[in-house]
Amino acid sequence: MKNLAIWGTLSPTRTNPDFMTLFGVRLLYPLSERQWRAGLVLLVAYVAATRLSTFAFAAPGLIFPASGIALGGMFLEGYALWPFVFAASIIGYVLSGASPLYLLFLPAAHTLQAVIGAYILRKSGLDPLFRKLKDMLLMVTVALCISVVVPSIGSAARALHYHLANIPPSSVTWFSWYIATVFSLIIVTPFIIRWFAKPRFTRTPIEWLEIAVTFGFLCALSYLLFFTSSPSVIGISLVYFLLVPLFWIALRLRPRFITLALIILSSFALGSIYLGVNAATADQIGVRLFQTEMFLEIIAIIFFVISSLEEDRRMTTNFMKSQVDSLRLTLRKLSGQDRAKSEFMAMLAHELRNPLAPIASAIDLLRLEPEAAKRSDLLEIMDERMRTVRRLLDDLLDVSRINEKKLSLEKEEVRIEEVVRRAVLSTEGQFRERLQTLALELPPESLVLYGDPVRLEQIVTNLLTNASKYSHEGGAVTLSVMEERASILIVVRDNGVGIDRSMLGRIFDPFLQVEQGERTRKGLGIGLSLVRTLVELHDGTVRVESDGKDCGSTFFVQLPLLRLEHKGDPSERPKEEPPKAVGPSVLVVDDNDSASWGIGKLLELSGCAVSYAYDGEQATAIALQSSPDAVLLDIGLPDQDGYSVAAELRERGYTGLLIALTGYSLPEDQKKAREAGFDEYLVKPIGLADLRRALSLS
Repeated sequence: MKNLAIWGTLSPTRTNPDFMTLFGVRLLYPLSERQWRAGLVLLVAYVAATRLSTFAFAAPGLIFPASGIALGGMFLEGYALWPFVFAASIIGYVLSGASPLYLLFLPAAHTLQAVIGAYILRKSGLDPLFRKLKDMLLMVTVALCISVVVPSIGSAARALHYHLANIPPSSVTWFSWYIATVFSLIIVTPFIIRWFAKPRFTRTPIEWLEIAVTFGFLCALSYLLFFTSSPSVIGISLVYFLLVPLFWIALRLRPRFITLALIILSSFALGSIYLGVNAATADQIGVRLFQTEMFLEIIAIIFFVISSLEEDRRMTTNFMKSQVDSLRLTLRKLSGQDRAKSEFMAMLAHELRNPLAPIASAIDLLRLEPEAAKRSDLLEIMDERMRTVRRLLDDLLDVSRINEKKLSLEKEEVRIEEVVRRAVLSTEGQFRERLQTLALELPPESLVLYGDPVRLEQIVTNLLTNASKYSHEGGAVTLSVMEERASILIVVRDNGVGIDRSMLGRIFDPFLQVEQGERTRKGLGIGLSLVRTLVELHDGTVRVESDGKDCGSTFFVQLPLLRLEHKGDPSERPKEEPPKAVGPSVLVVDDNDSASWGIGKLLELSGCAVSYAYDGEQATAIALQSSPDAVLLDIGLPDQDGYSVAAELRERGYTGLLIALTGYSLPEDQKKAREAGFDEYLVKPIGLADLRRALSLS
């Protein structure tokens, strides 16, 4: 039979409804050429097995491997092969000299048994490779059930024959005939199915050596056990040693070879009954065959189950490994995408800061003009929007840092009231624009914690911004700070759109926005995610409560309270050194004309003497020649980066103030700047306050 790559769809294929031609002969039975070939092979094998059992055993009912061949062939090639089984059975019984009654009943019984078994196995979806335990158990169960067909019909035919011929009944009982039929179906059928369903296979030379050694050991033990007069070693029966190669084959060589091993073992065991040193006499054959067949059936079932369990485990393990490999590959892709996303966000923030820098400088310049008071409202709006954009850029960068686990805190003793007031001031423009009221409730005594003041202000600012965003125009928001069980509790309560209870557990997920509408489109969906991360970095907790839609929301932030042992104002800071005299000389280095001009004008209005350079080479020459008090140096220059310029200036003896000016704000960038010799690090866009602080201007 050919390799059955699509064994599950092997129902009889009538490729030509008229006649088929095989070897040049026109055939009437409408089968495909493949089925004709398979049927002829099945017929020859069936007749040969019948003649072998008749030659070896006086009573064919005691062992009949043809039954297993018929079931295996019909399962593989379809029910249309039943005429070949029927014809082969008739031929076999005719050659063995069976009575007319046997010829009338037994061929039909063998054919019916094979058809029923093949039908059940095919309809149940049996995997011919026996890769799961359920398939092997199905095979065994079907064999046990359909084996009643031939013994029952055969016993009835035999009884009628003995009655009509008036001869004494045979010693062969129905049960011994049943056991013989079960033996044929359990031992022979799995071998036929497994080897012919997928006849081709490959093994490495080492594996072939393992197979040869294992089967050689099995044959040697079988010969010693069944064909010698001393089937034991040091008083231990060789039956126990026989289990060793069988276990090895079942666990290592898979179901294909366990079916072959059982065929070999059965051949030795049954052959010894006639050819062994303890061959059975004529009156012992029935009992010896019955006992041997029972032993082999039990061994077969045990090792079929073991082999199928191991195959199932191997398949499951391979599947899990493939899934794990797939997950690892997916994680690597996601990690690469996440890294690319973080780098993109950092680059995006940098590129957005560059055009914002001259705008921020222009706002400060407009404020310094004599007529600035007439445009104070307009300038305030512009400044507030600039702060909003800058806050969004900072949040975007913070998300990138969190993903890369690079977000760090600069902790110190902080008075929470100062943090809250700064957050209120930074968001009052948004509340005023939407005609909303913000009520502030502070504790009577100062509360101190150990944390990063910038990040703490970011927590409160994001909560207030979120409350304003999701409250209606004219709404009210309350910010309360209190002490609760040795901790600081910050409560932000609004009467806005509220949160559906199903979303409360996900509200702090990054980029998640609950309401789909105008409010949702106004943000990035990262504010609350940052709040949770920053609170947890301060060893605190954050939670939210809401009764549902249009019922408002309340956010609770709990932070550890710092108990001070010393007295005095915790907000005291070391006294700053007196500022330098007004009027230092400053070299502004930036290839962006607008940005450098805006910064330069702010410095000139503050009393500084300003000079300009637009690349690294020009900056080095001017700085070494004129020795300005400070150099404002952009990192992204056209000919070389600002780090190289700073390092070269320090190497060549420049001792003035070096201030990095860049759109990058990652910790590693700041570390690199310090190593290059920078004294200060300013992130674009910068305003007049940033310049005065960096230059220590009054």
